[in-house]
Amino acid sequence: MKLIQIIKITFLSFFLFIKCTVGPDYQKVVTDRPEFFKETRNSSWKIADPKDDILKGKWWEVYNDPFLNELEEQIDTSNHNILASIAQMEQALALLGQSKAGYFPTIGTNTSITRQRQGSSYTQNPTETTNYSVNLNATWIPDLWGSIRRSVEANEAAFQANQAQVENIKLSIHSSLAQYYFQLRTADKNQSILNEIVECTKKQLDMIHKSNELGIASAVDVQKIESQYELSKLNAEDNLIIREQYEHAIAILLGKAPAEFSLEAKDTNIQIPNLPIILSSELLERRPDIAQAERLVAQANAQIGIAKAAYFPSLNLSANGGYSSNDINNLFTLPALIWSVGASLAETIFDAGARQDKVDAAEANYRSLVNQYKQTVLQALQNVEDNLSAYNHLKSEELYQFNSLNRIETIYNLSNEQLEQGIINSSDLLNAKINLQNSKKSFNDLINKRVLNSINLIASLGGGWKQDLKK
Repeated sequence: MKLIQIIKITFLSFFLFIKCTVGPDYQKVVTDRPEFFKETRNSSWKIADPKDDILKGKWWEVYNDPFLNELEEQIDTSNHNILASIAQMEQALALLGQSKAGYFPTIGTNTSITRQRQGSSYTQNPTETTNYSVNLNATWIPDLWGSIRRSVEANEAAFQANQAQVENIKLSIHSSLAQYYFQLRTADKNQSILNEIVECTKKQLDMIHKSNELGIASAVDVQKIESQYELSKLNAEDNLIIREQYEHAIAILLGKAPAEFSLEAKDTNIQIPNLPIILSSELLERRPDIAQAERLVAQANAQIGIAKAAYFPSLNLSANGGYSSNDINNLFTLPALIWSVGASLAETIFDAGARQDKVDAAEANYRSLVNQYKQTVLQALQNVEDNLSAYNHLKSEELYQFNSLNRIETIYNLSNEQLEQGIINSSDLLNAKINLQNSKKSFNDLINKRVLNSINLIASLGGGWKQDLKK
């Protein structure tokens, strides 16, 4: 009991010893940013209320595509890049726990049995003894200067940065999957159009061959239509390549070999969601890459304190107690009790400036990360502005393309009437139909641009992620 009391008093007295934490306390970096995005001024953009209109969680559901939703649900548990980033986050959490262990003493135990012979073989009466011992030892380095506390701060910030990195990778992969999916569906839609063009040119080719046999069409006319027919088949085949490549890309994102995955062709009407725009200050809370950069600054700030703590002496407290006896029956008796307590103070007197160099390096690293954080914010704002600009212009382009498509469709309908009236021939009608199909493809391609842009815009606004850096 006496040993336990001594240990308790020793550790408690030093624990209550006046402690300080060296190094600067972290202050979040302030960045200059505009209140509104440039590309939302003088436009019909709605400023979203953060409580209502902000996309949350499964942002891809705004496209109302059950096939896409099903694929997106598989990503988090099957994509190897996401799983690797989660493992790195778990490693950072373990390092955080390891640094927190420094607050507490290290306690160990040792049990031994020693058989000893004294005297040589020439001694008349050599003696042999057996010693039994059980020891409990404890060591503790009190965190007088805050080195451990700064280490915990650094590892906590590193863990939070890893959390944000996981979300950043998830956002990138979820958005890539959505883009590949819609590009594949656009290819599906275009394939039926391109096949229709092939069929039309084939009919034209058959007609021109008959005309040539009758002496109405020249060989040049035949070669011209044959060239158009070959090009139409080429375009149809090329679209199949695009479709298959996107299918392979989706398989890889899902953690599967391309041979293990296929997606049935489907004519999908892609819906472009109307997206509300938020204030830039809210953007900083939603983008995981910005949160990650800010947490790395916090980690660097704590590392300055760790470096400065090396200037101060370190105190090492130790205690050892147990029992030792030559007779195992008397091992746990008072006469067999042994104990010791001690303290040591260590201080570096000369290191040729090594500690100052470490402090300088930590401070330089902090300044570097501060500027990287500010640059990340600026790049994020540019990313949003670029996508907003494209969103506005592509929406106008869609209207123009839609109007053009309607006029070409009207021309085709009028051509049907003219054919019935004998004003034009079947070849002219086929030309009108081919023009209509090409216009439909152009419209589909524009819709594809718009949906890809909307995905980029959602991603640039942080997707559905909201900062929640909890341990």
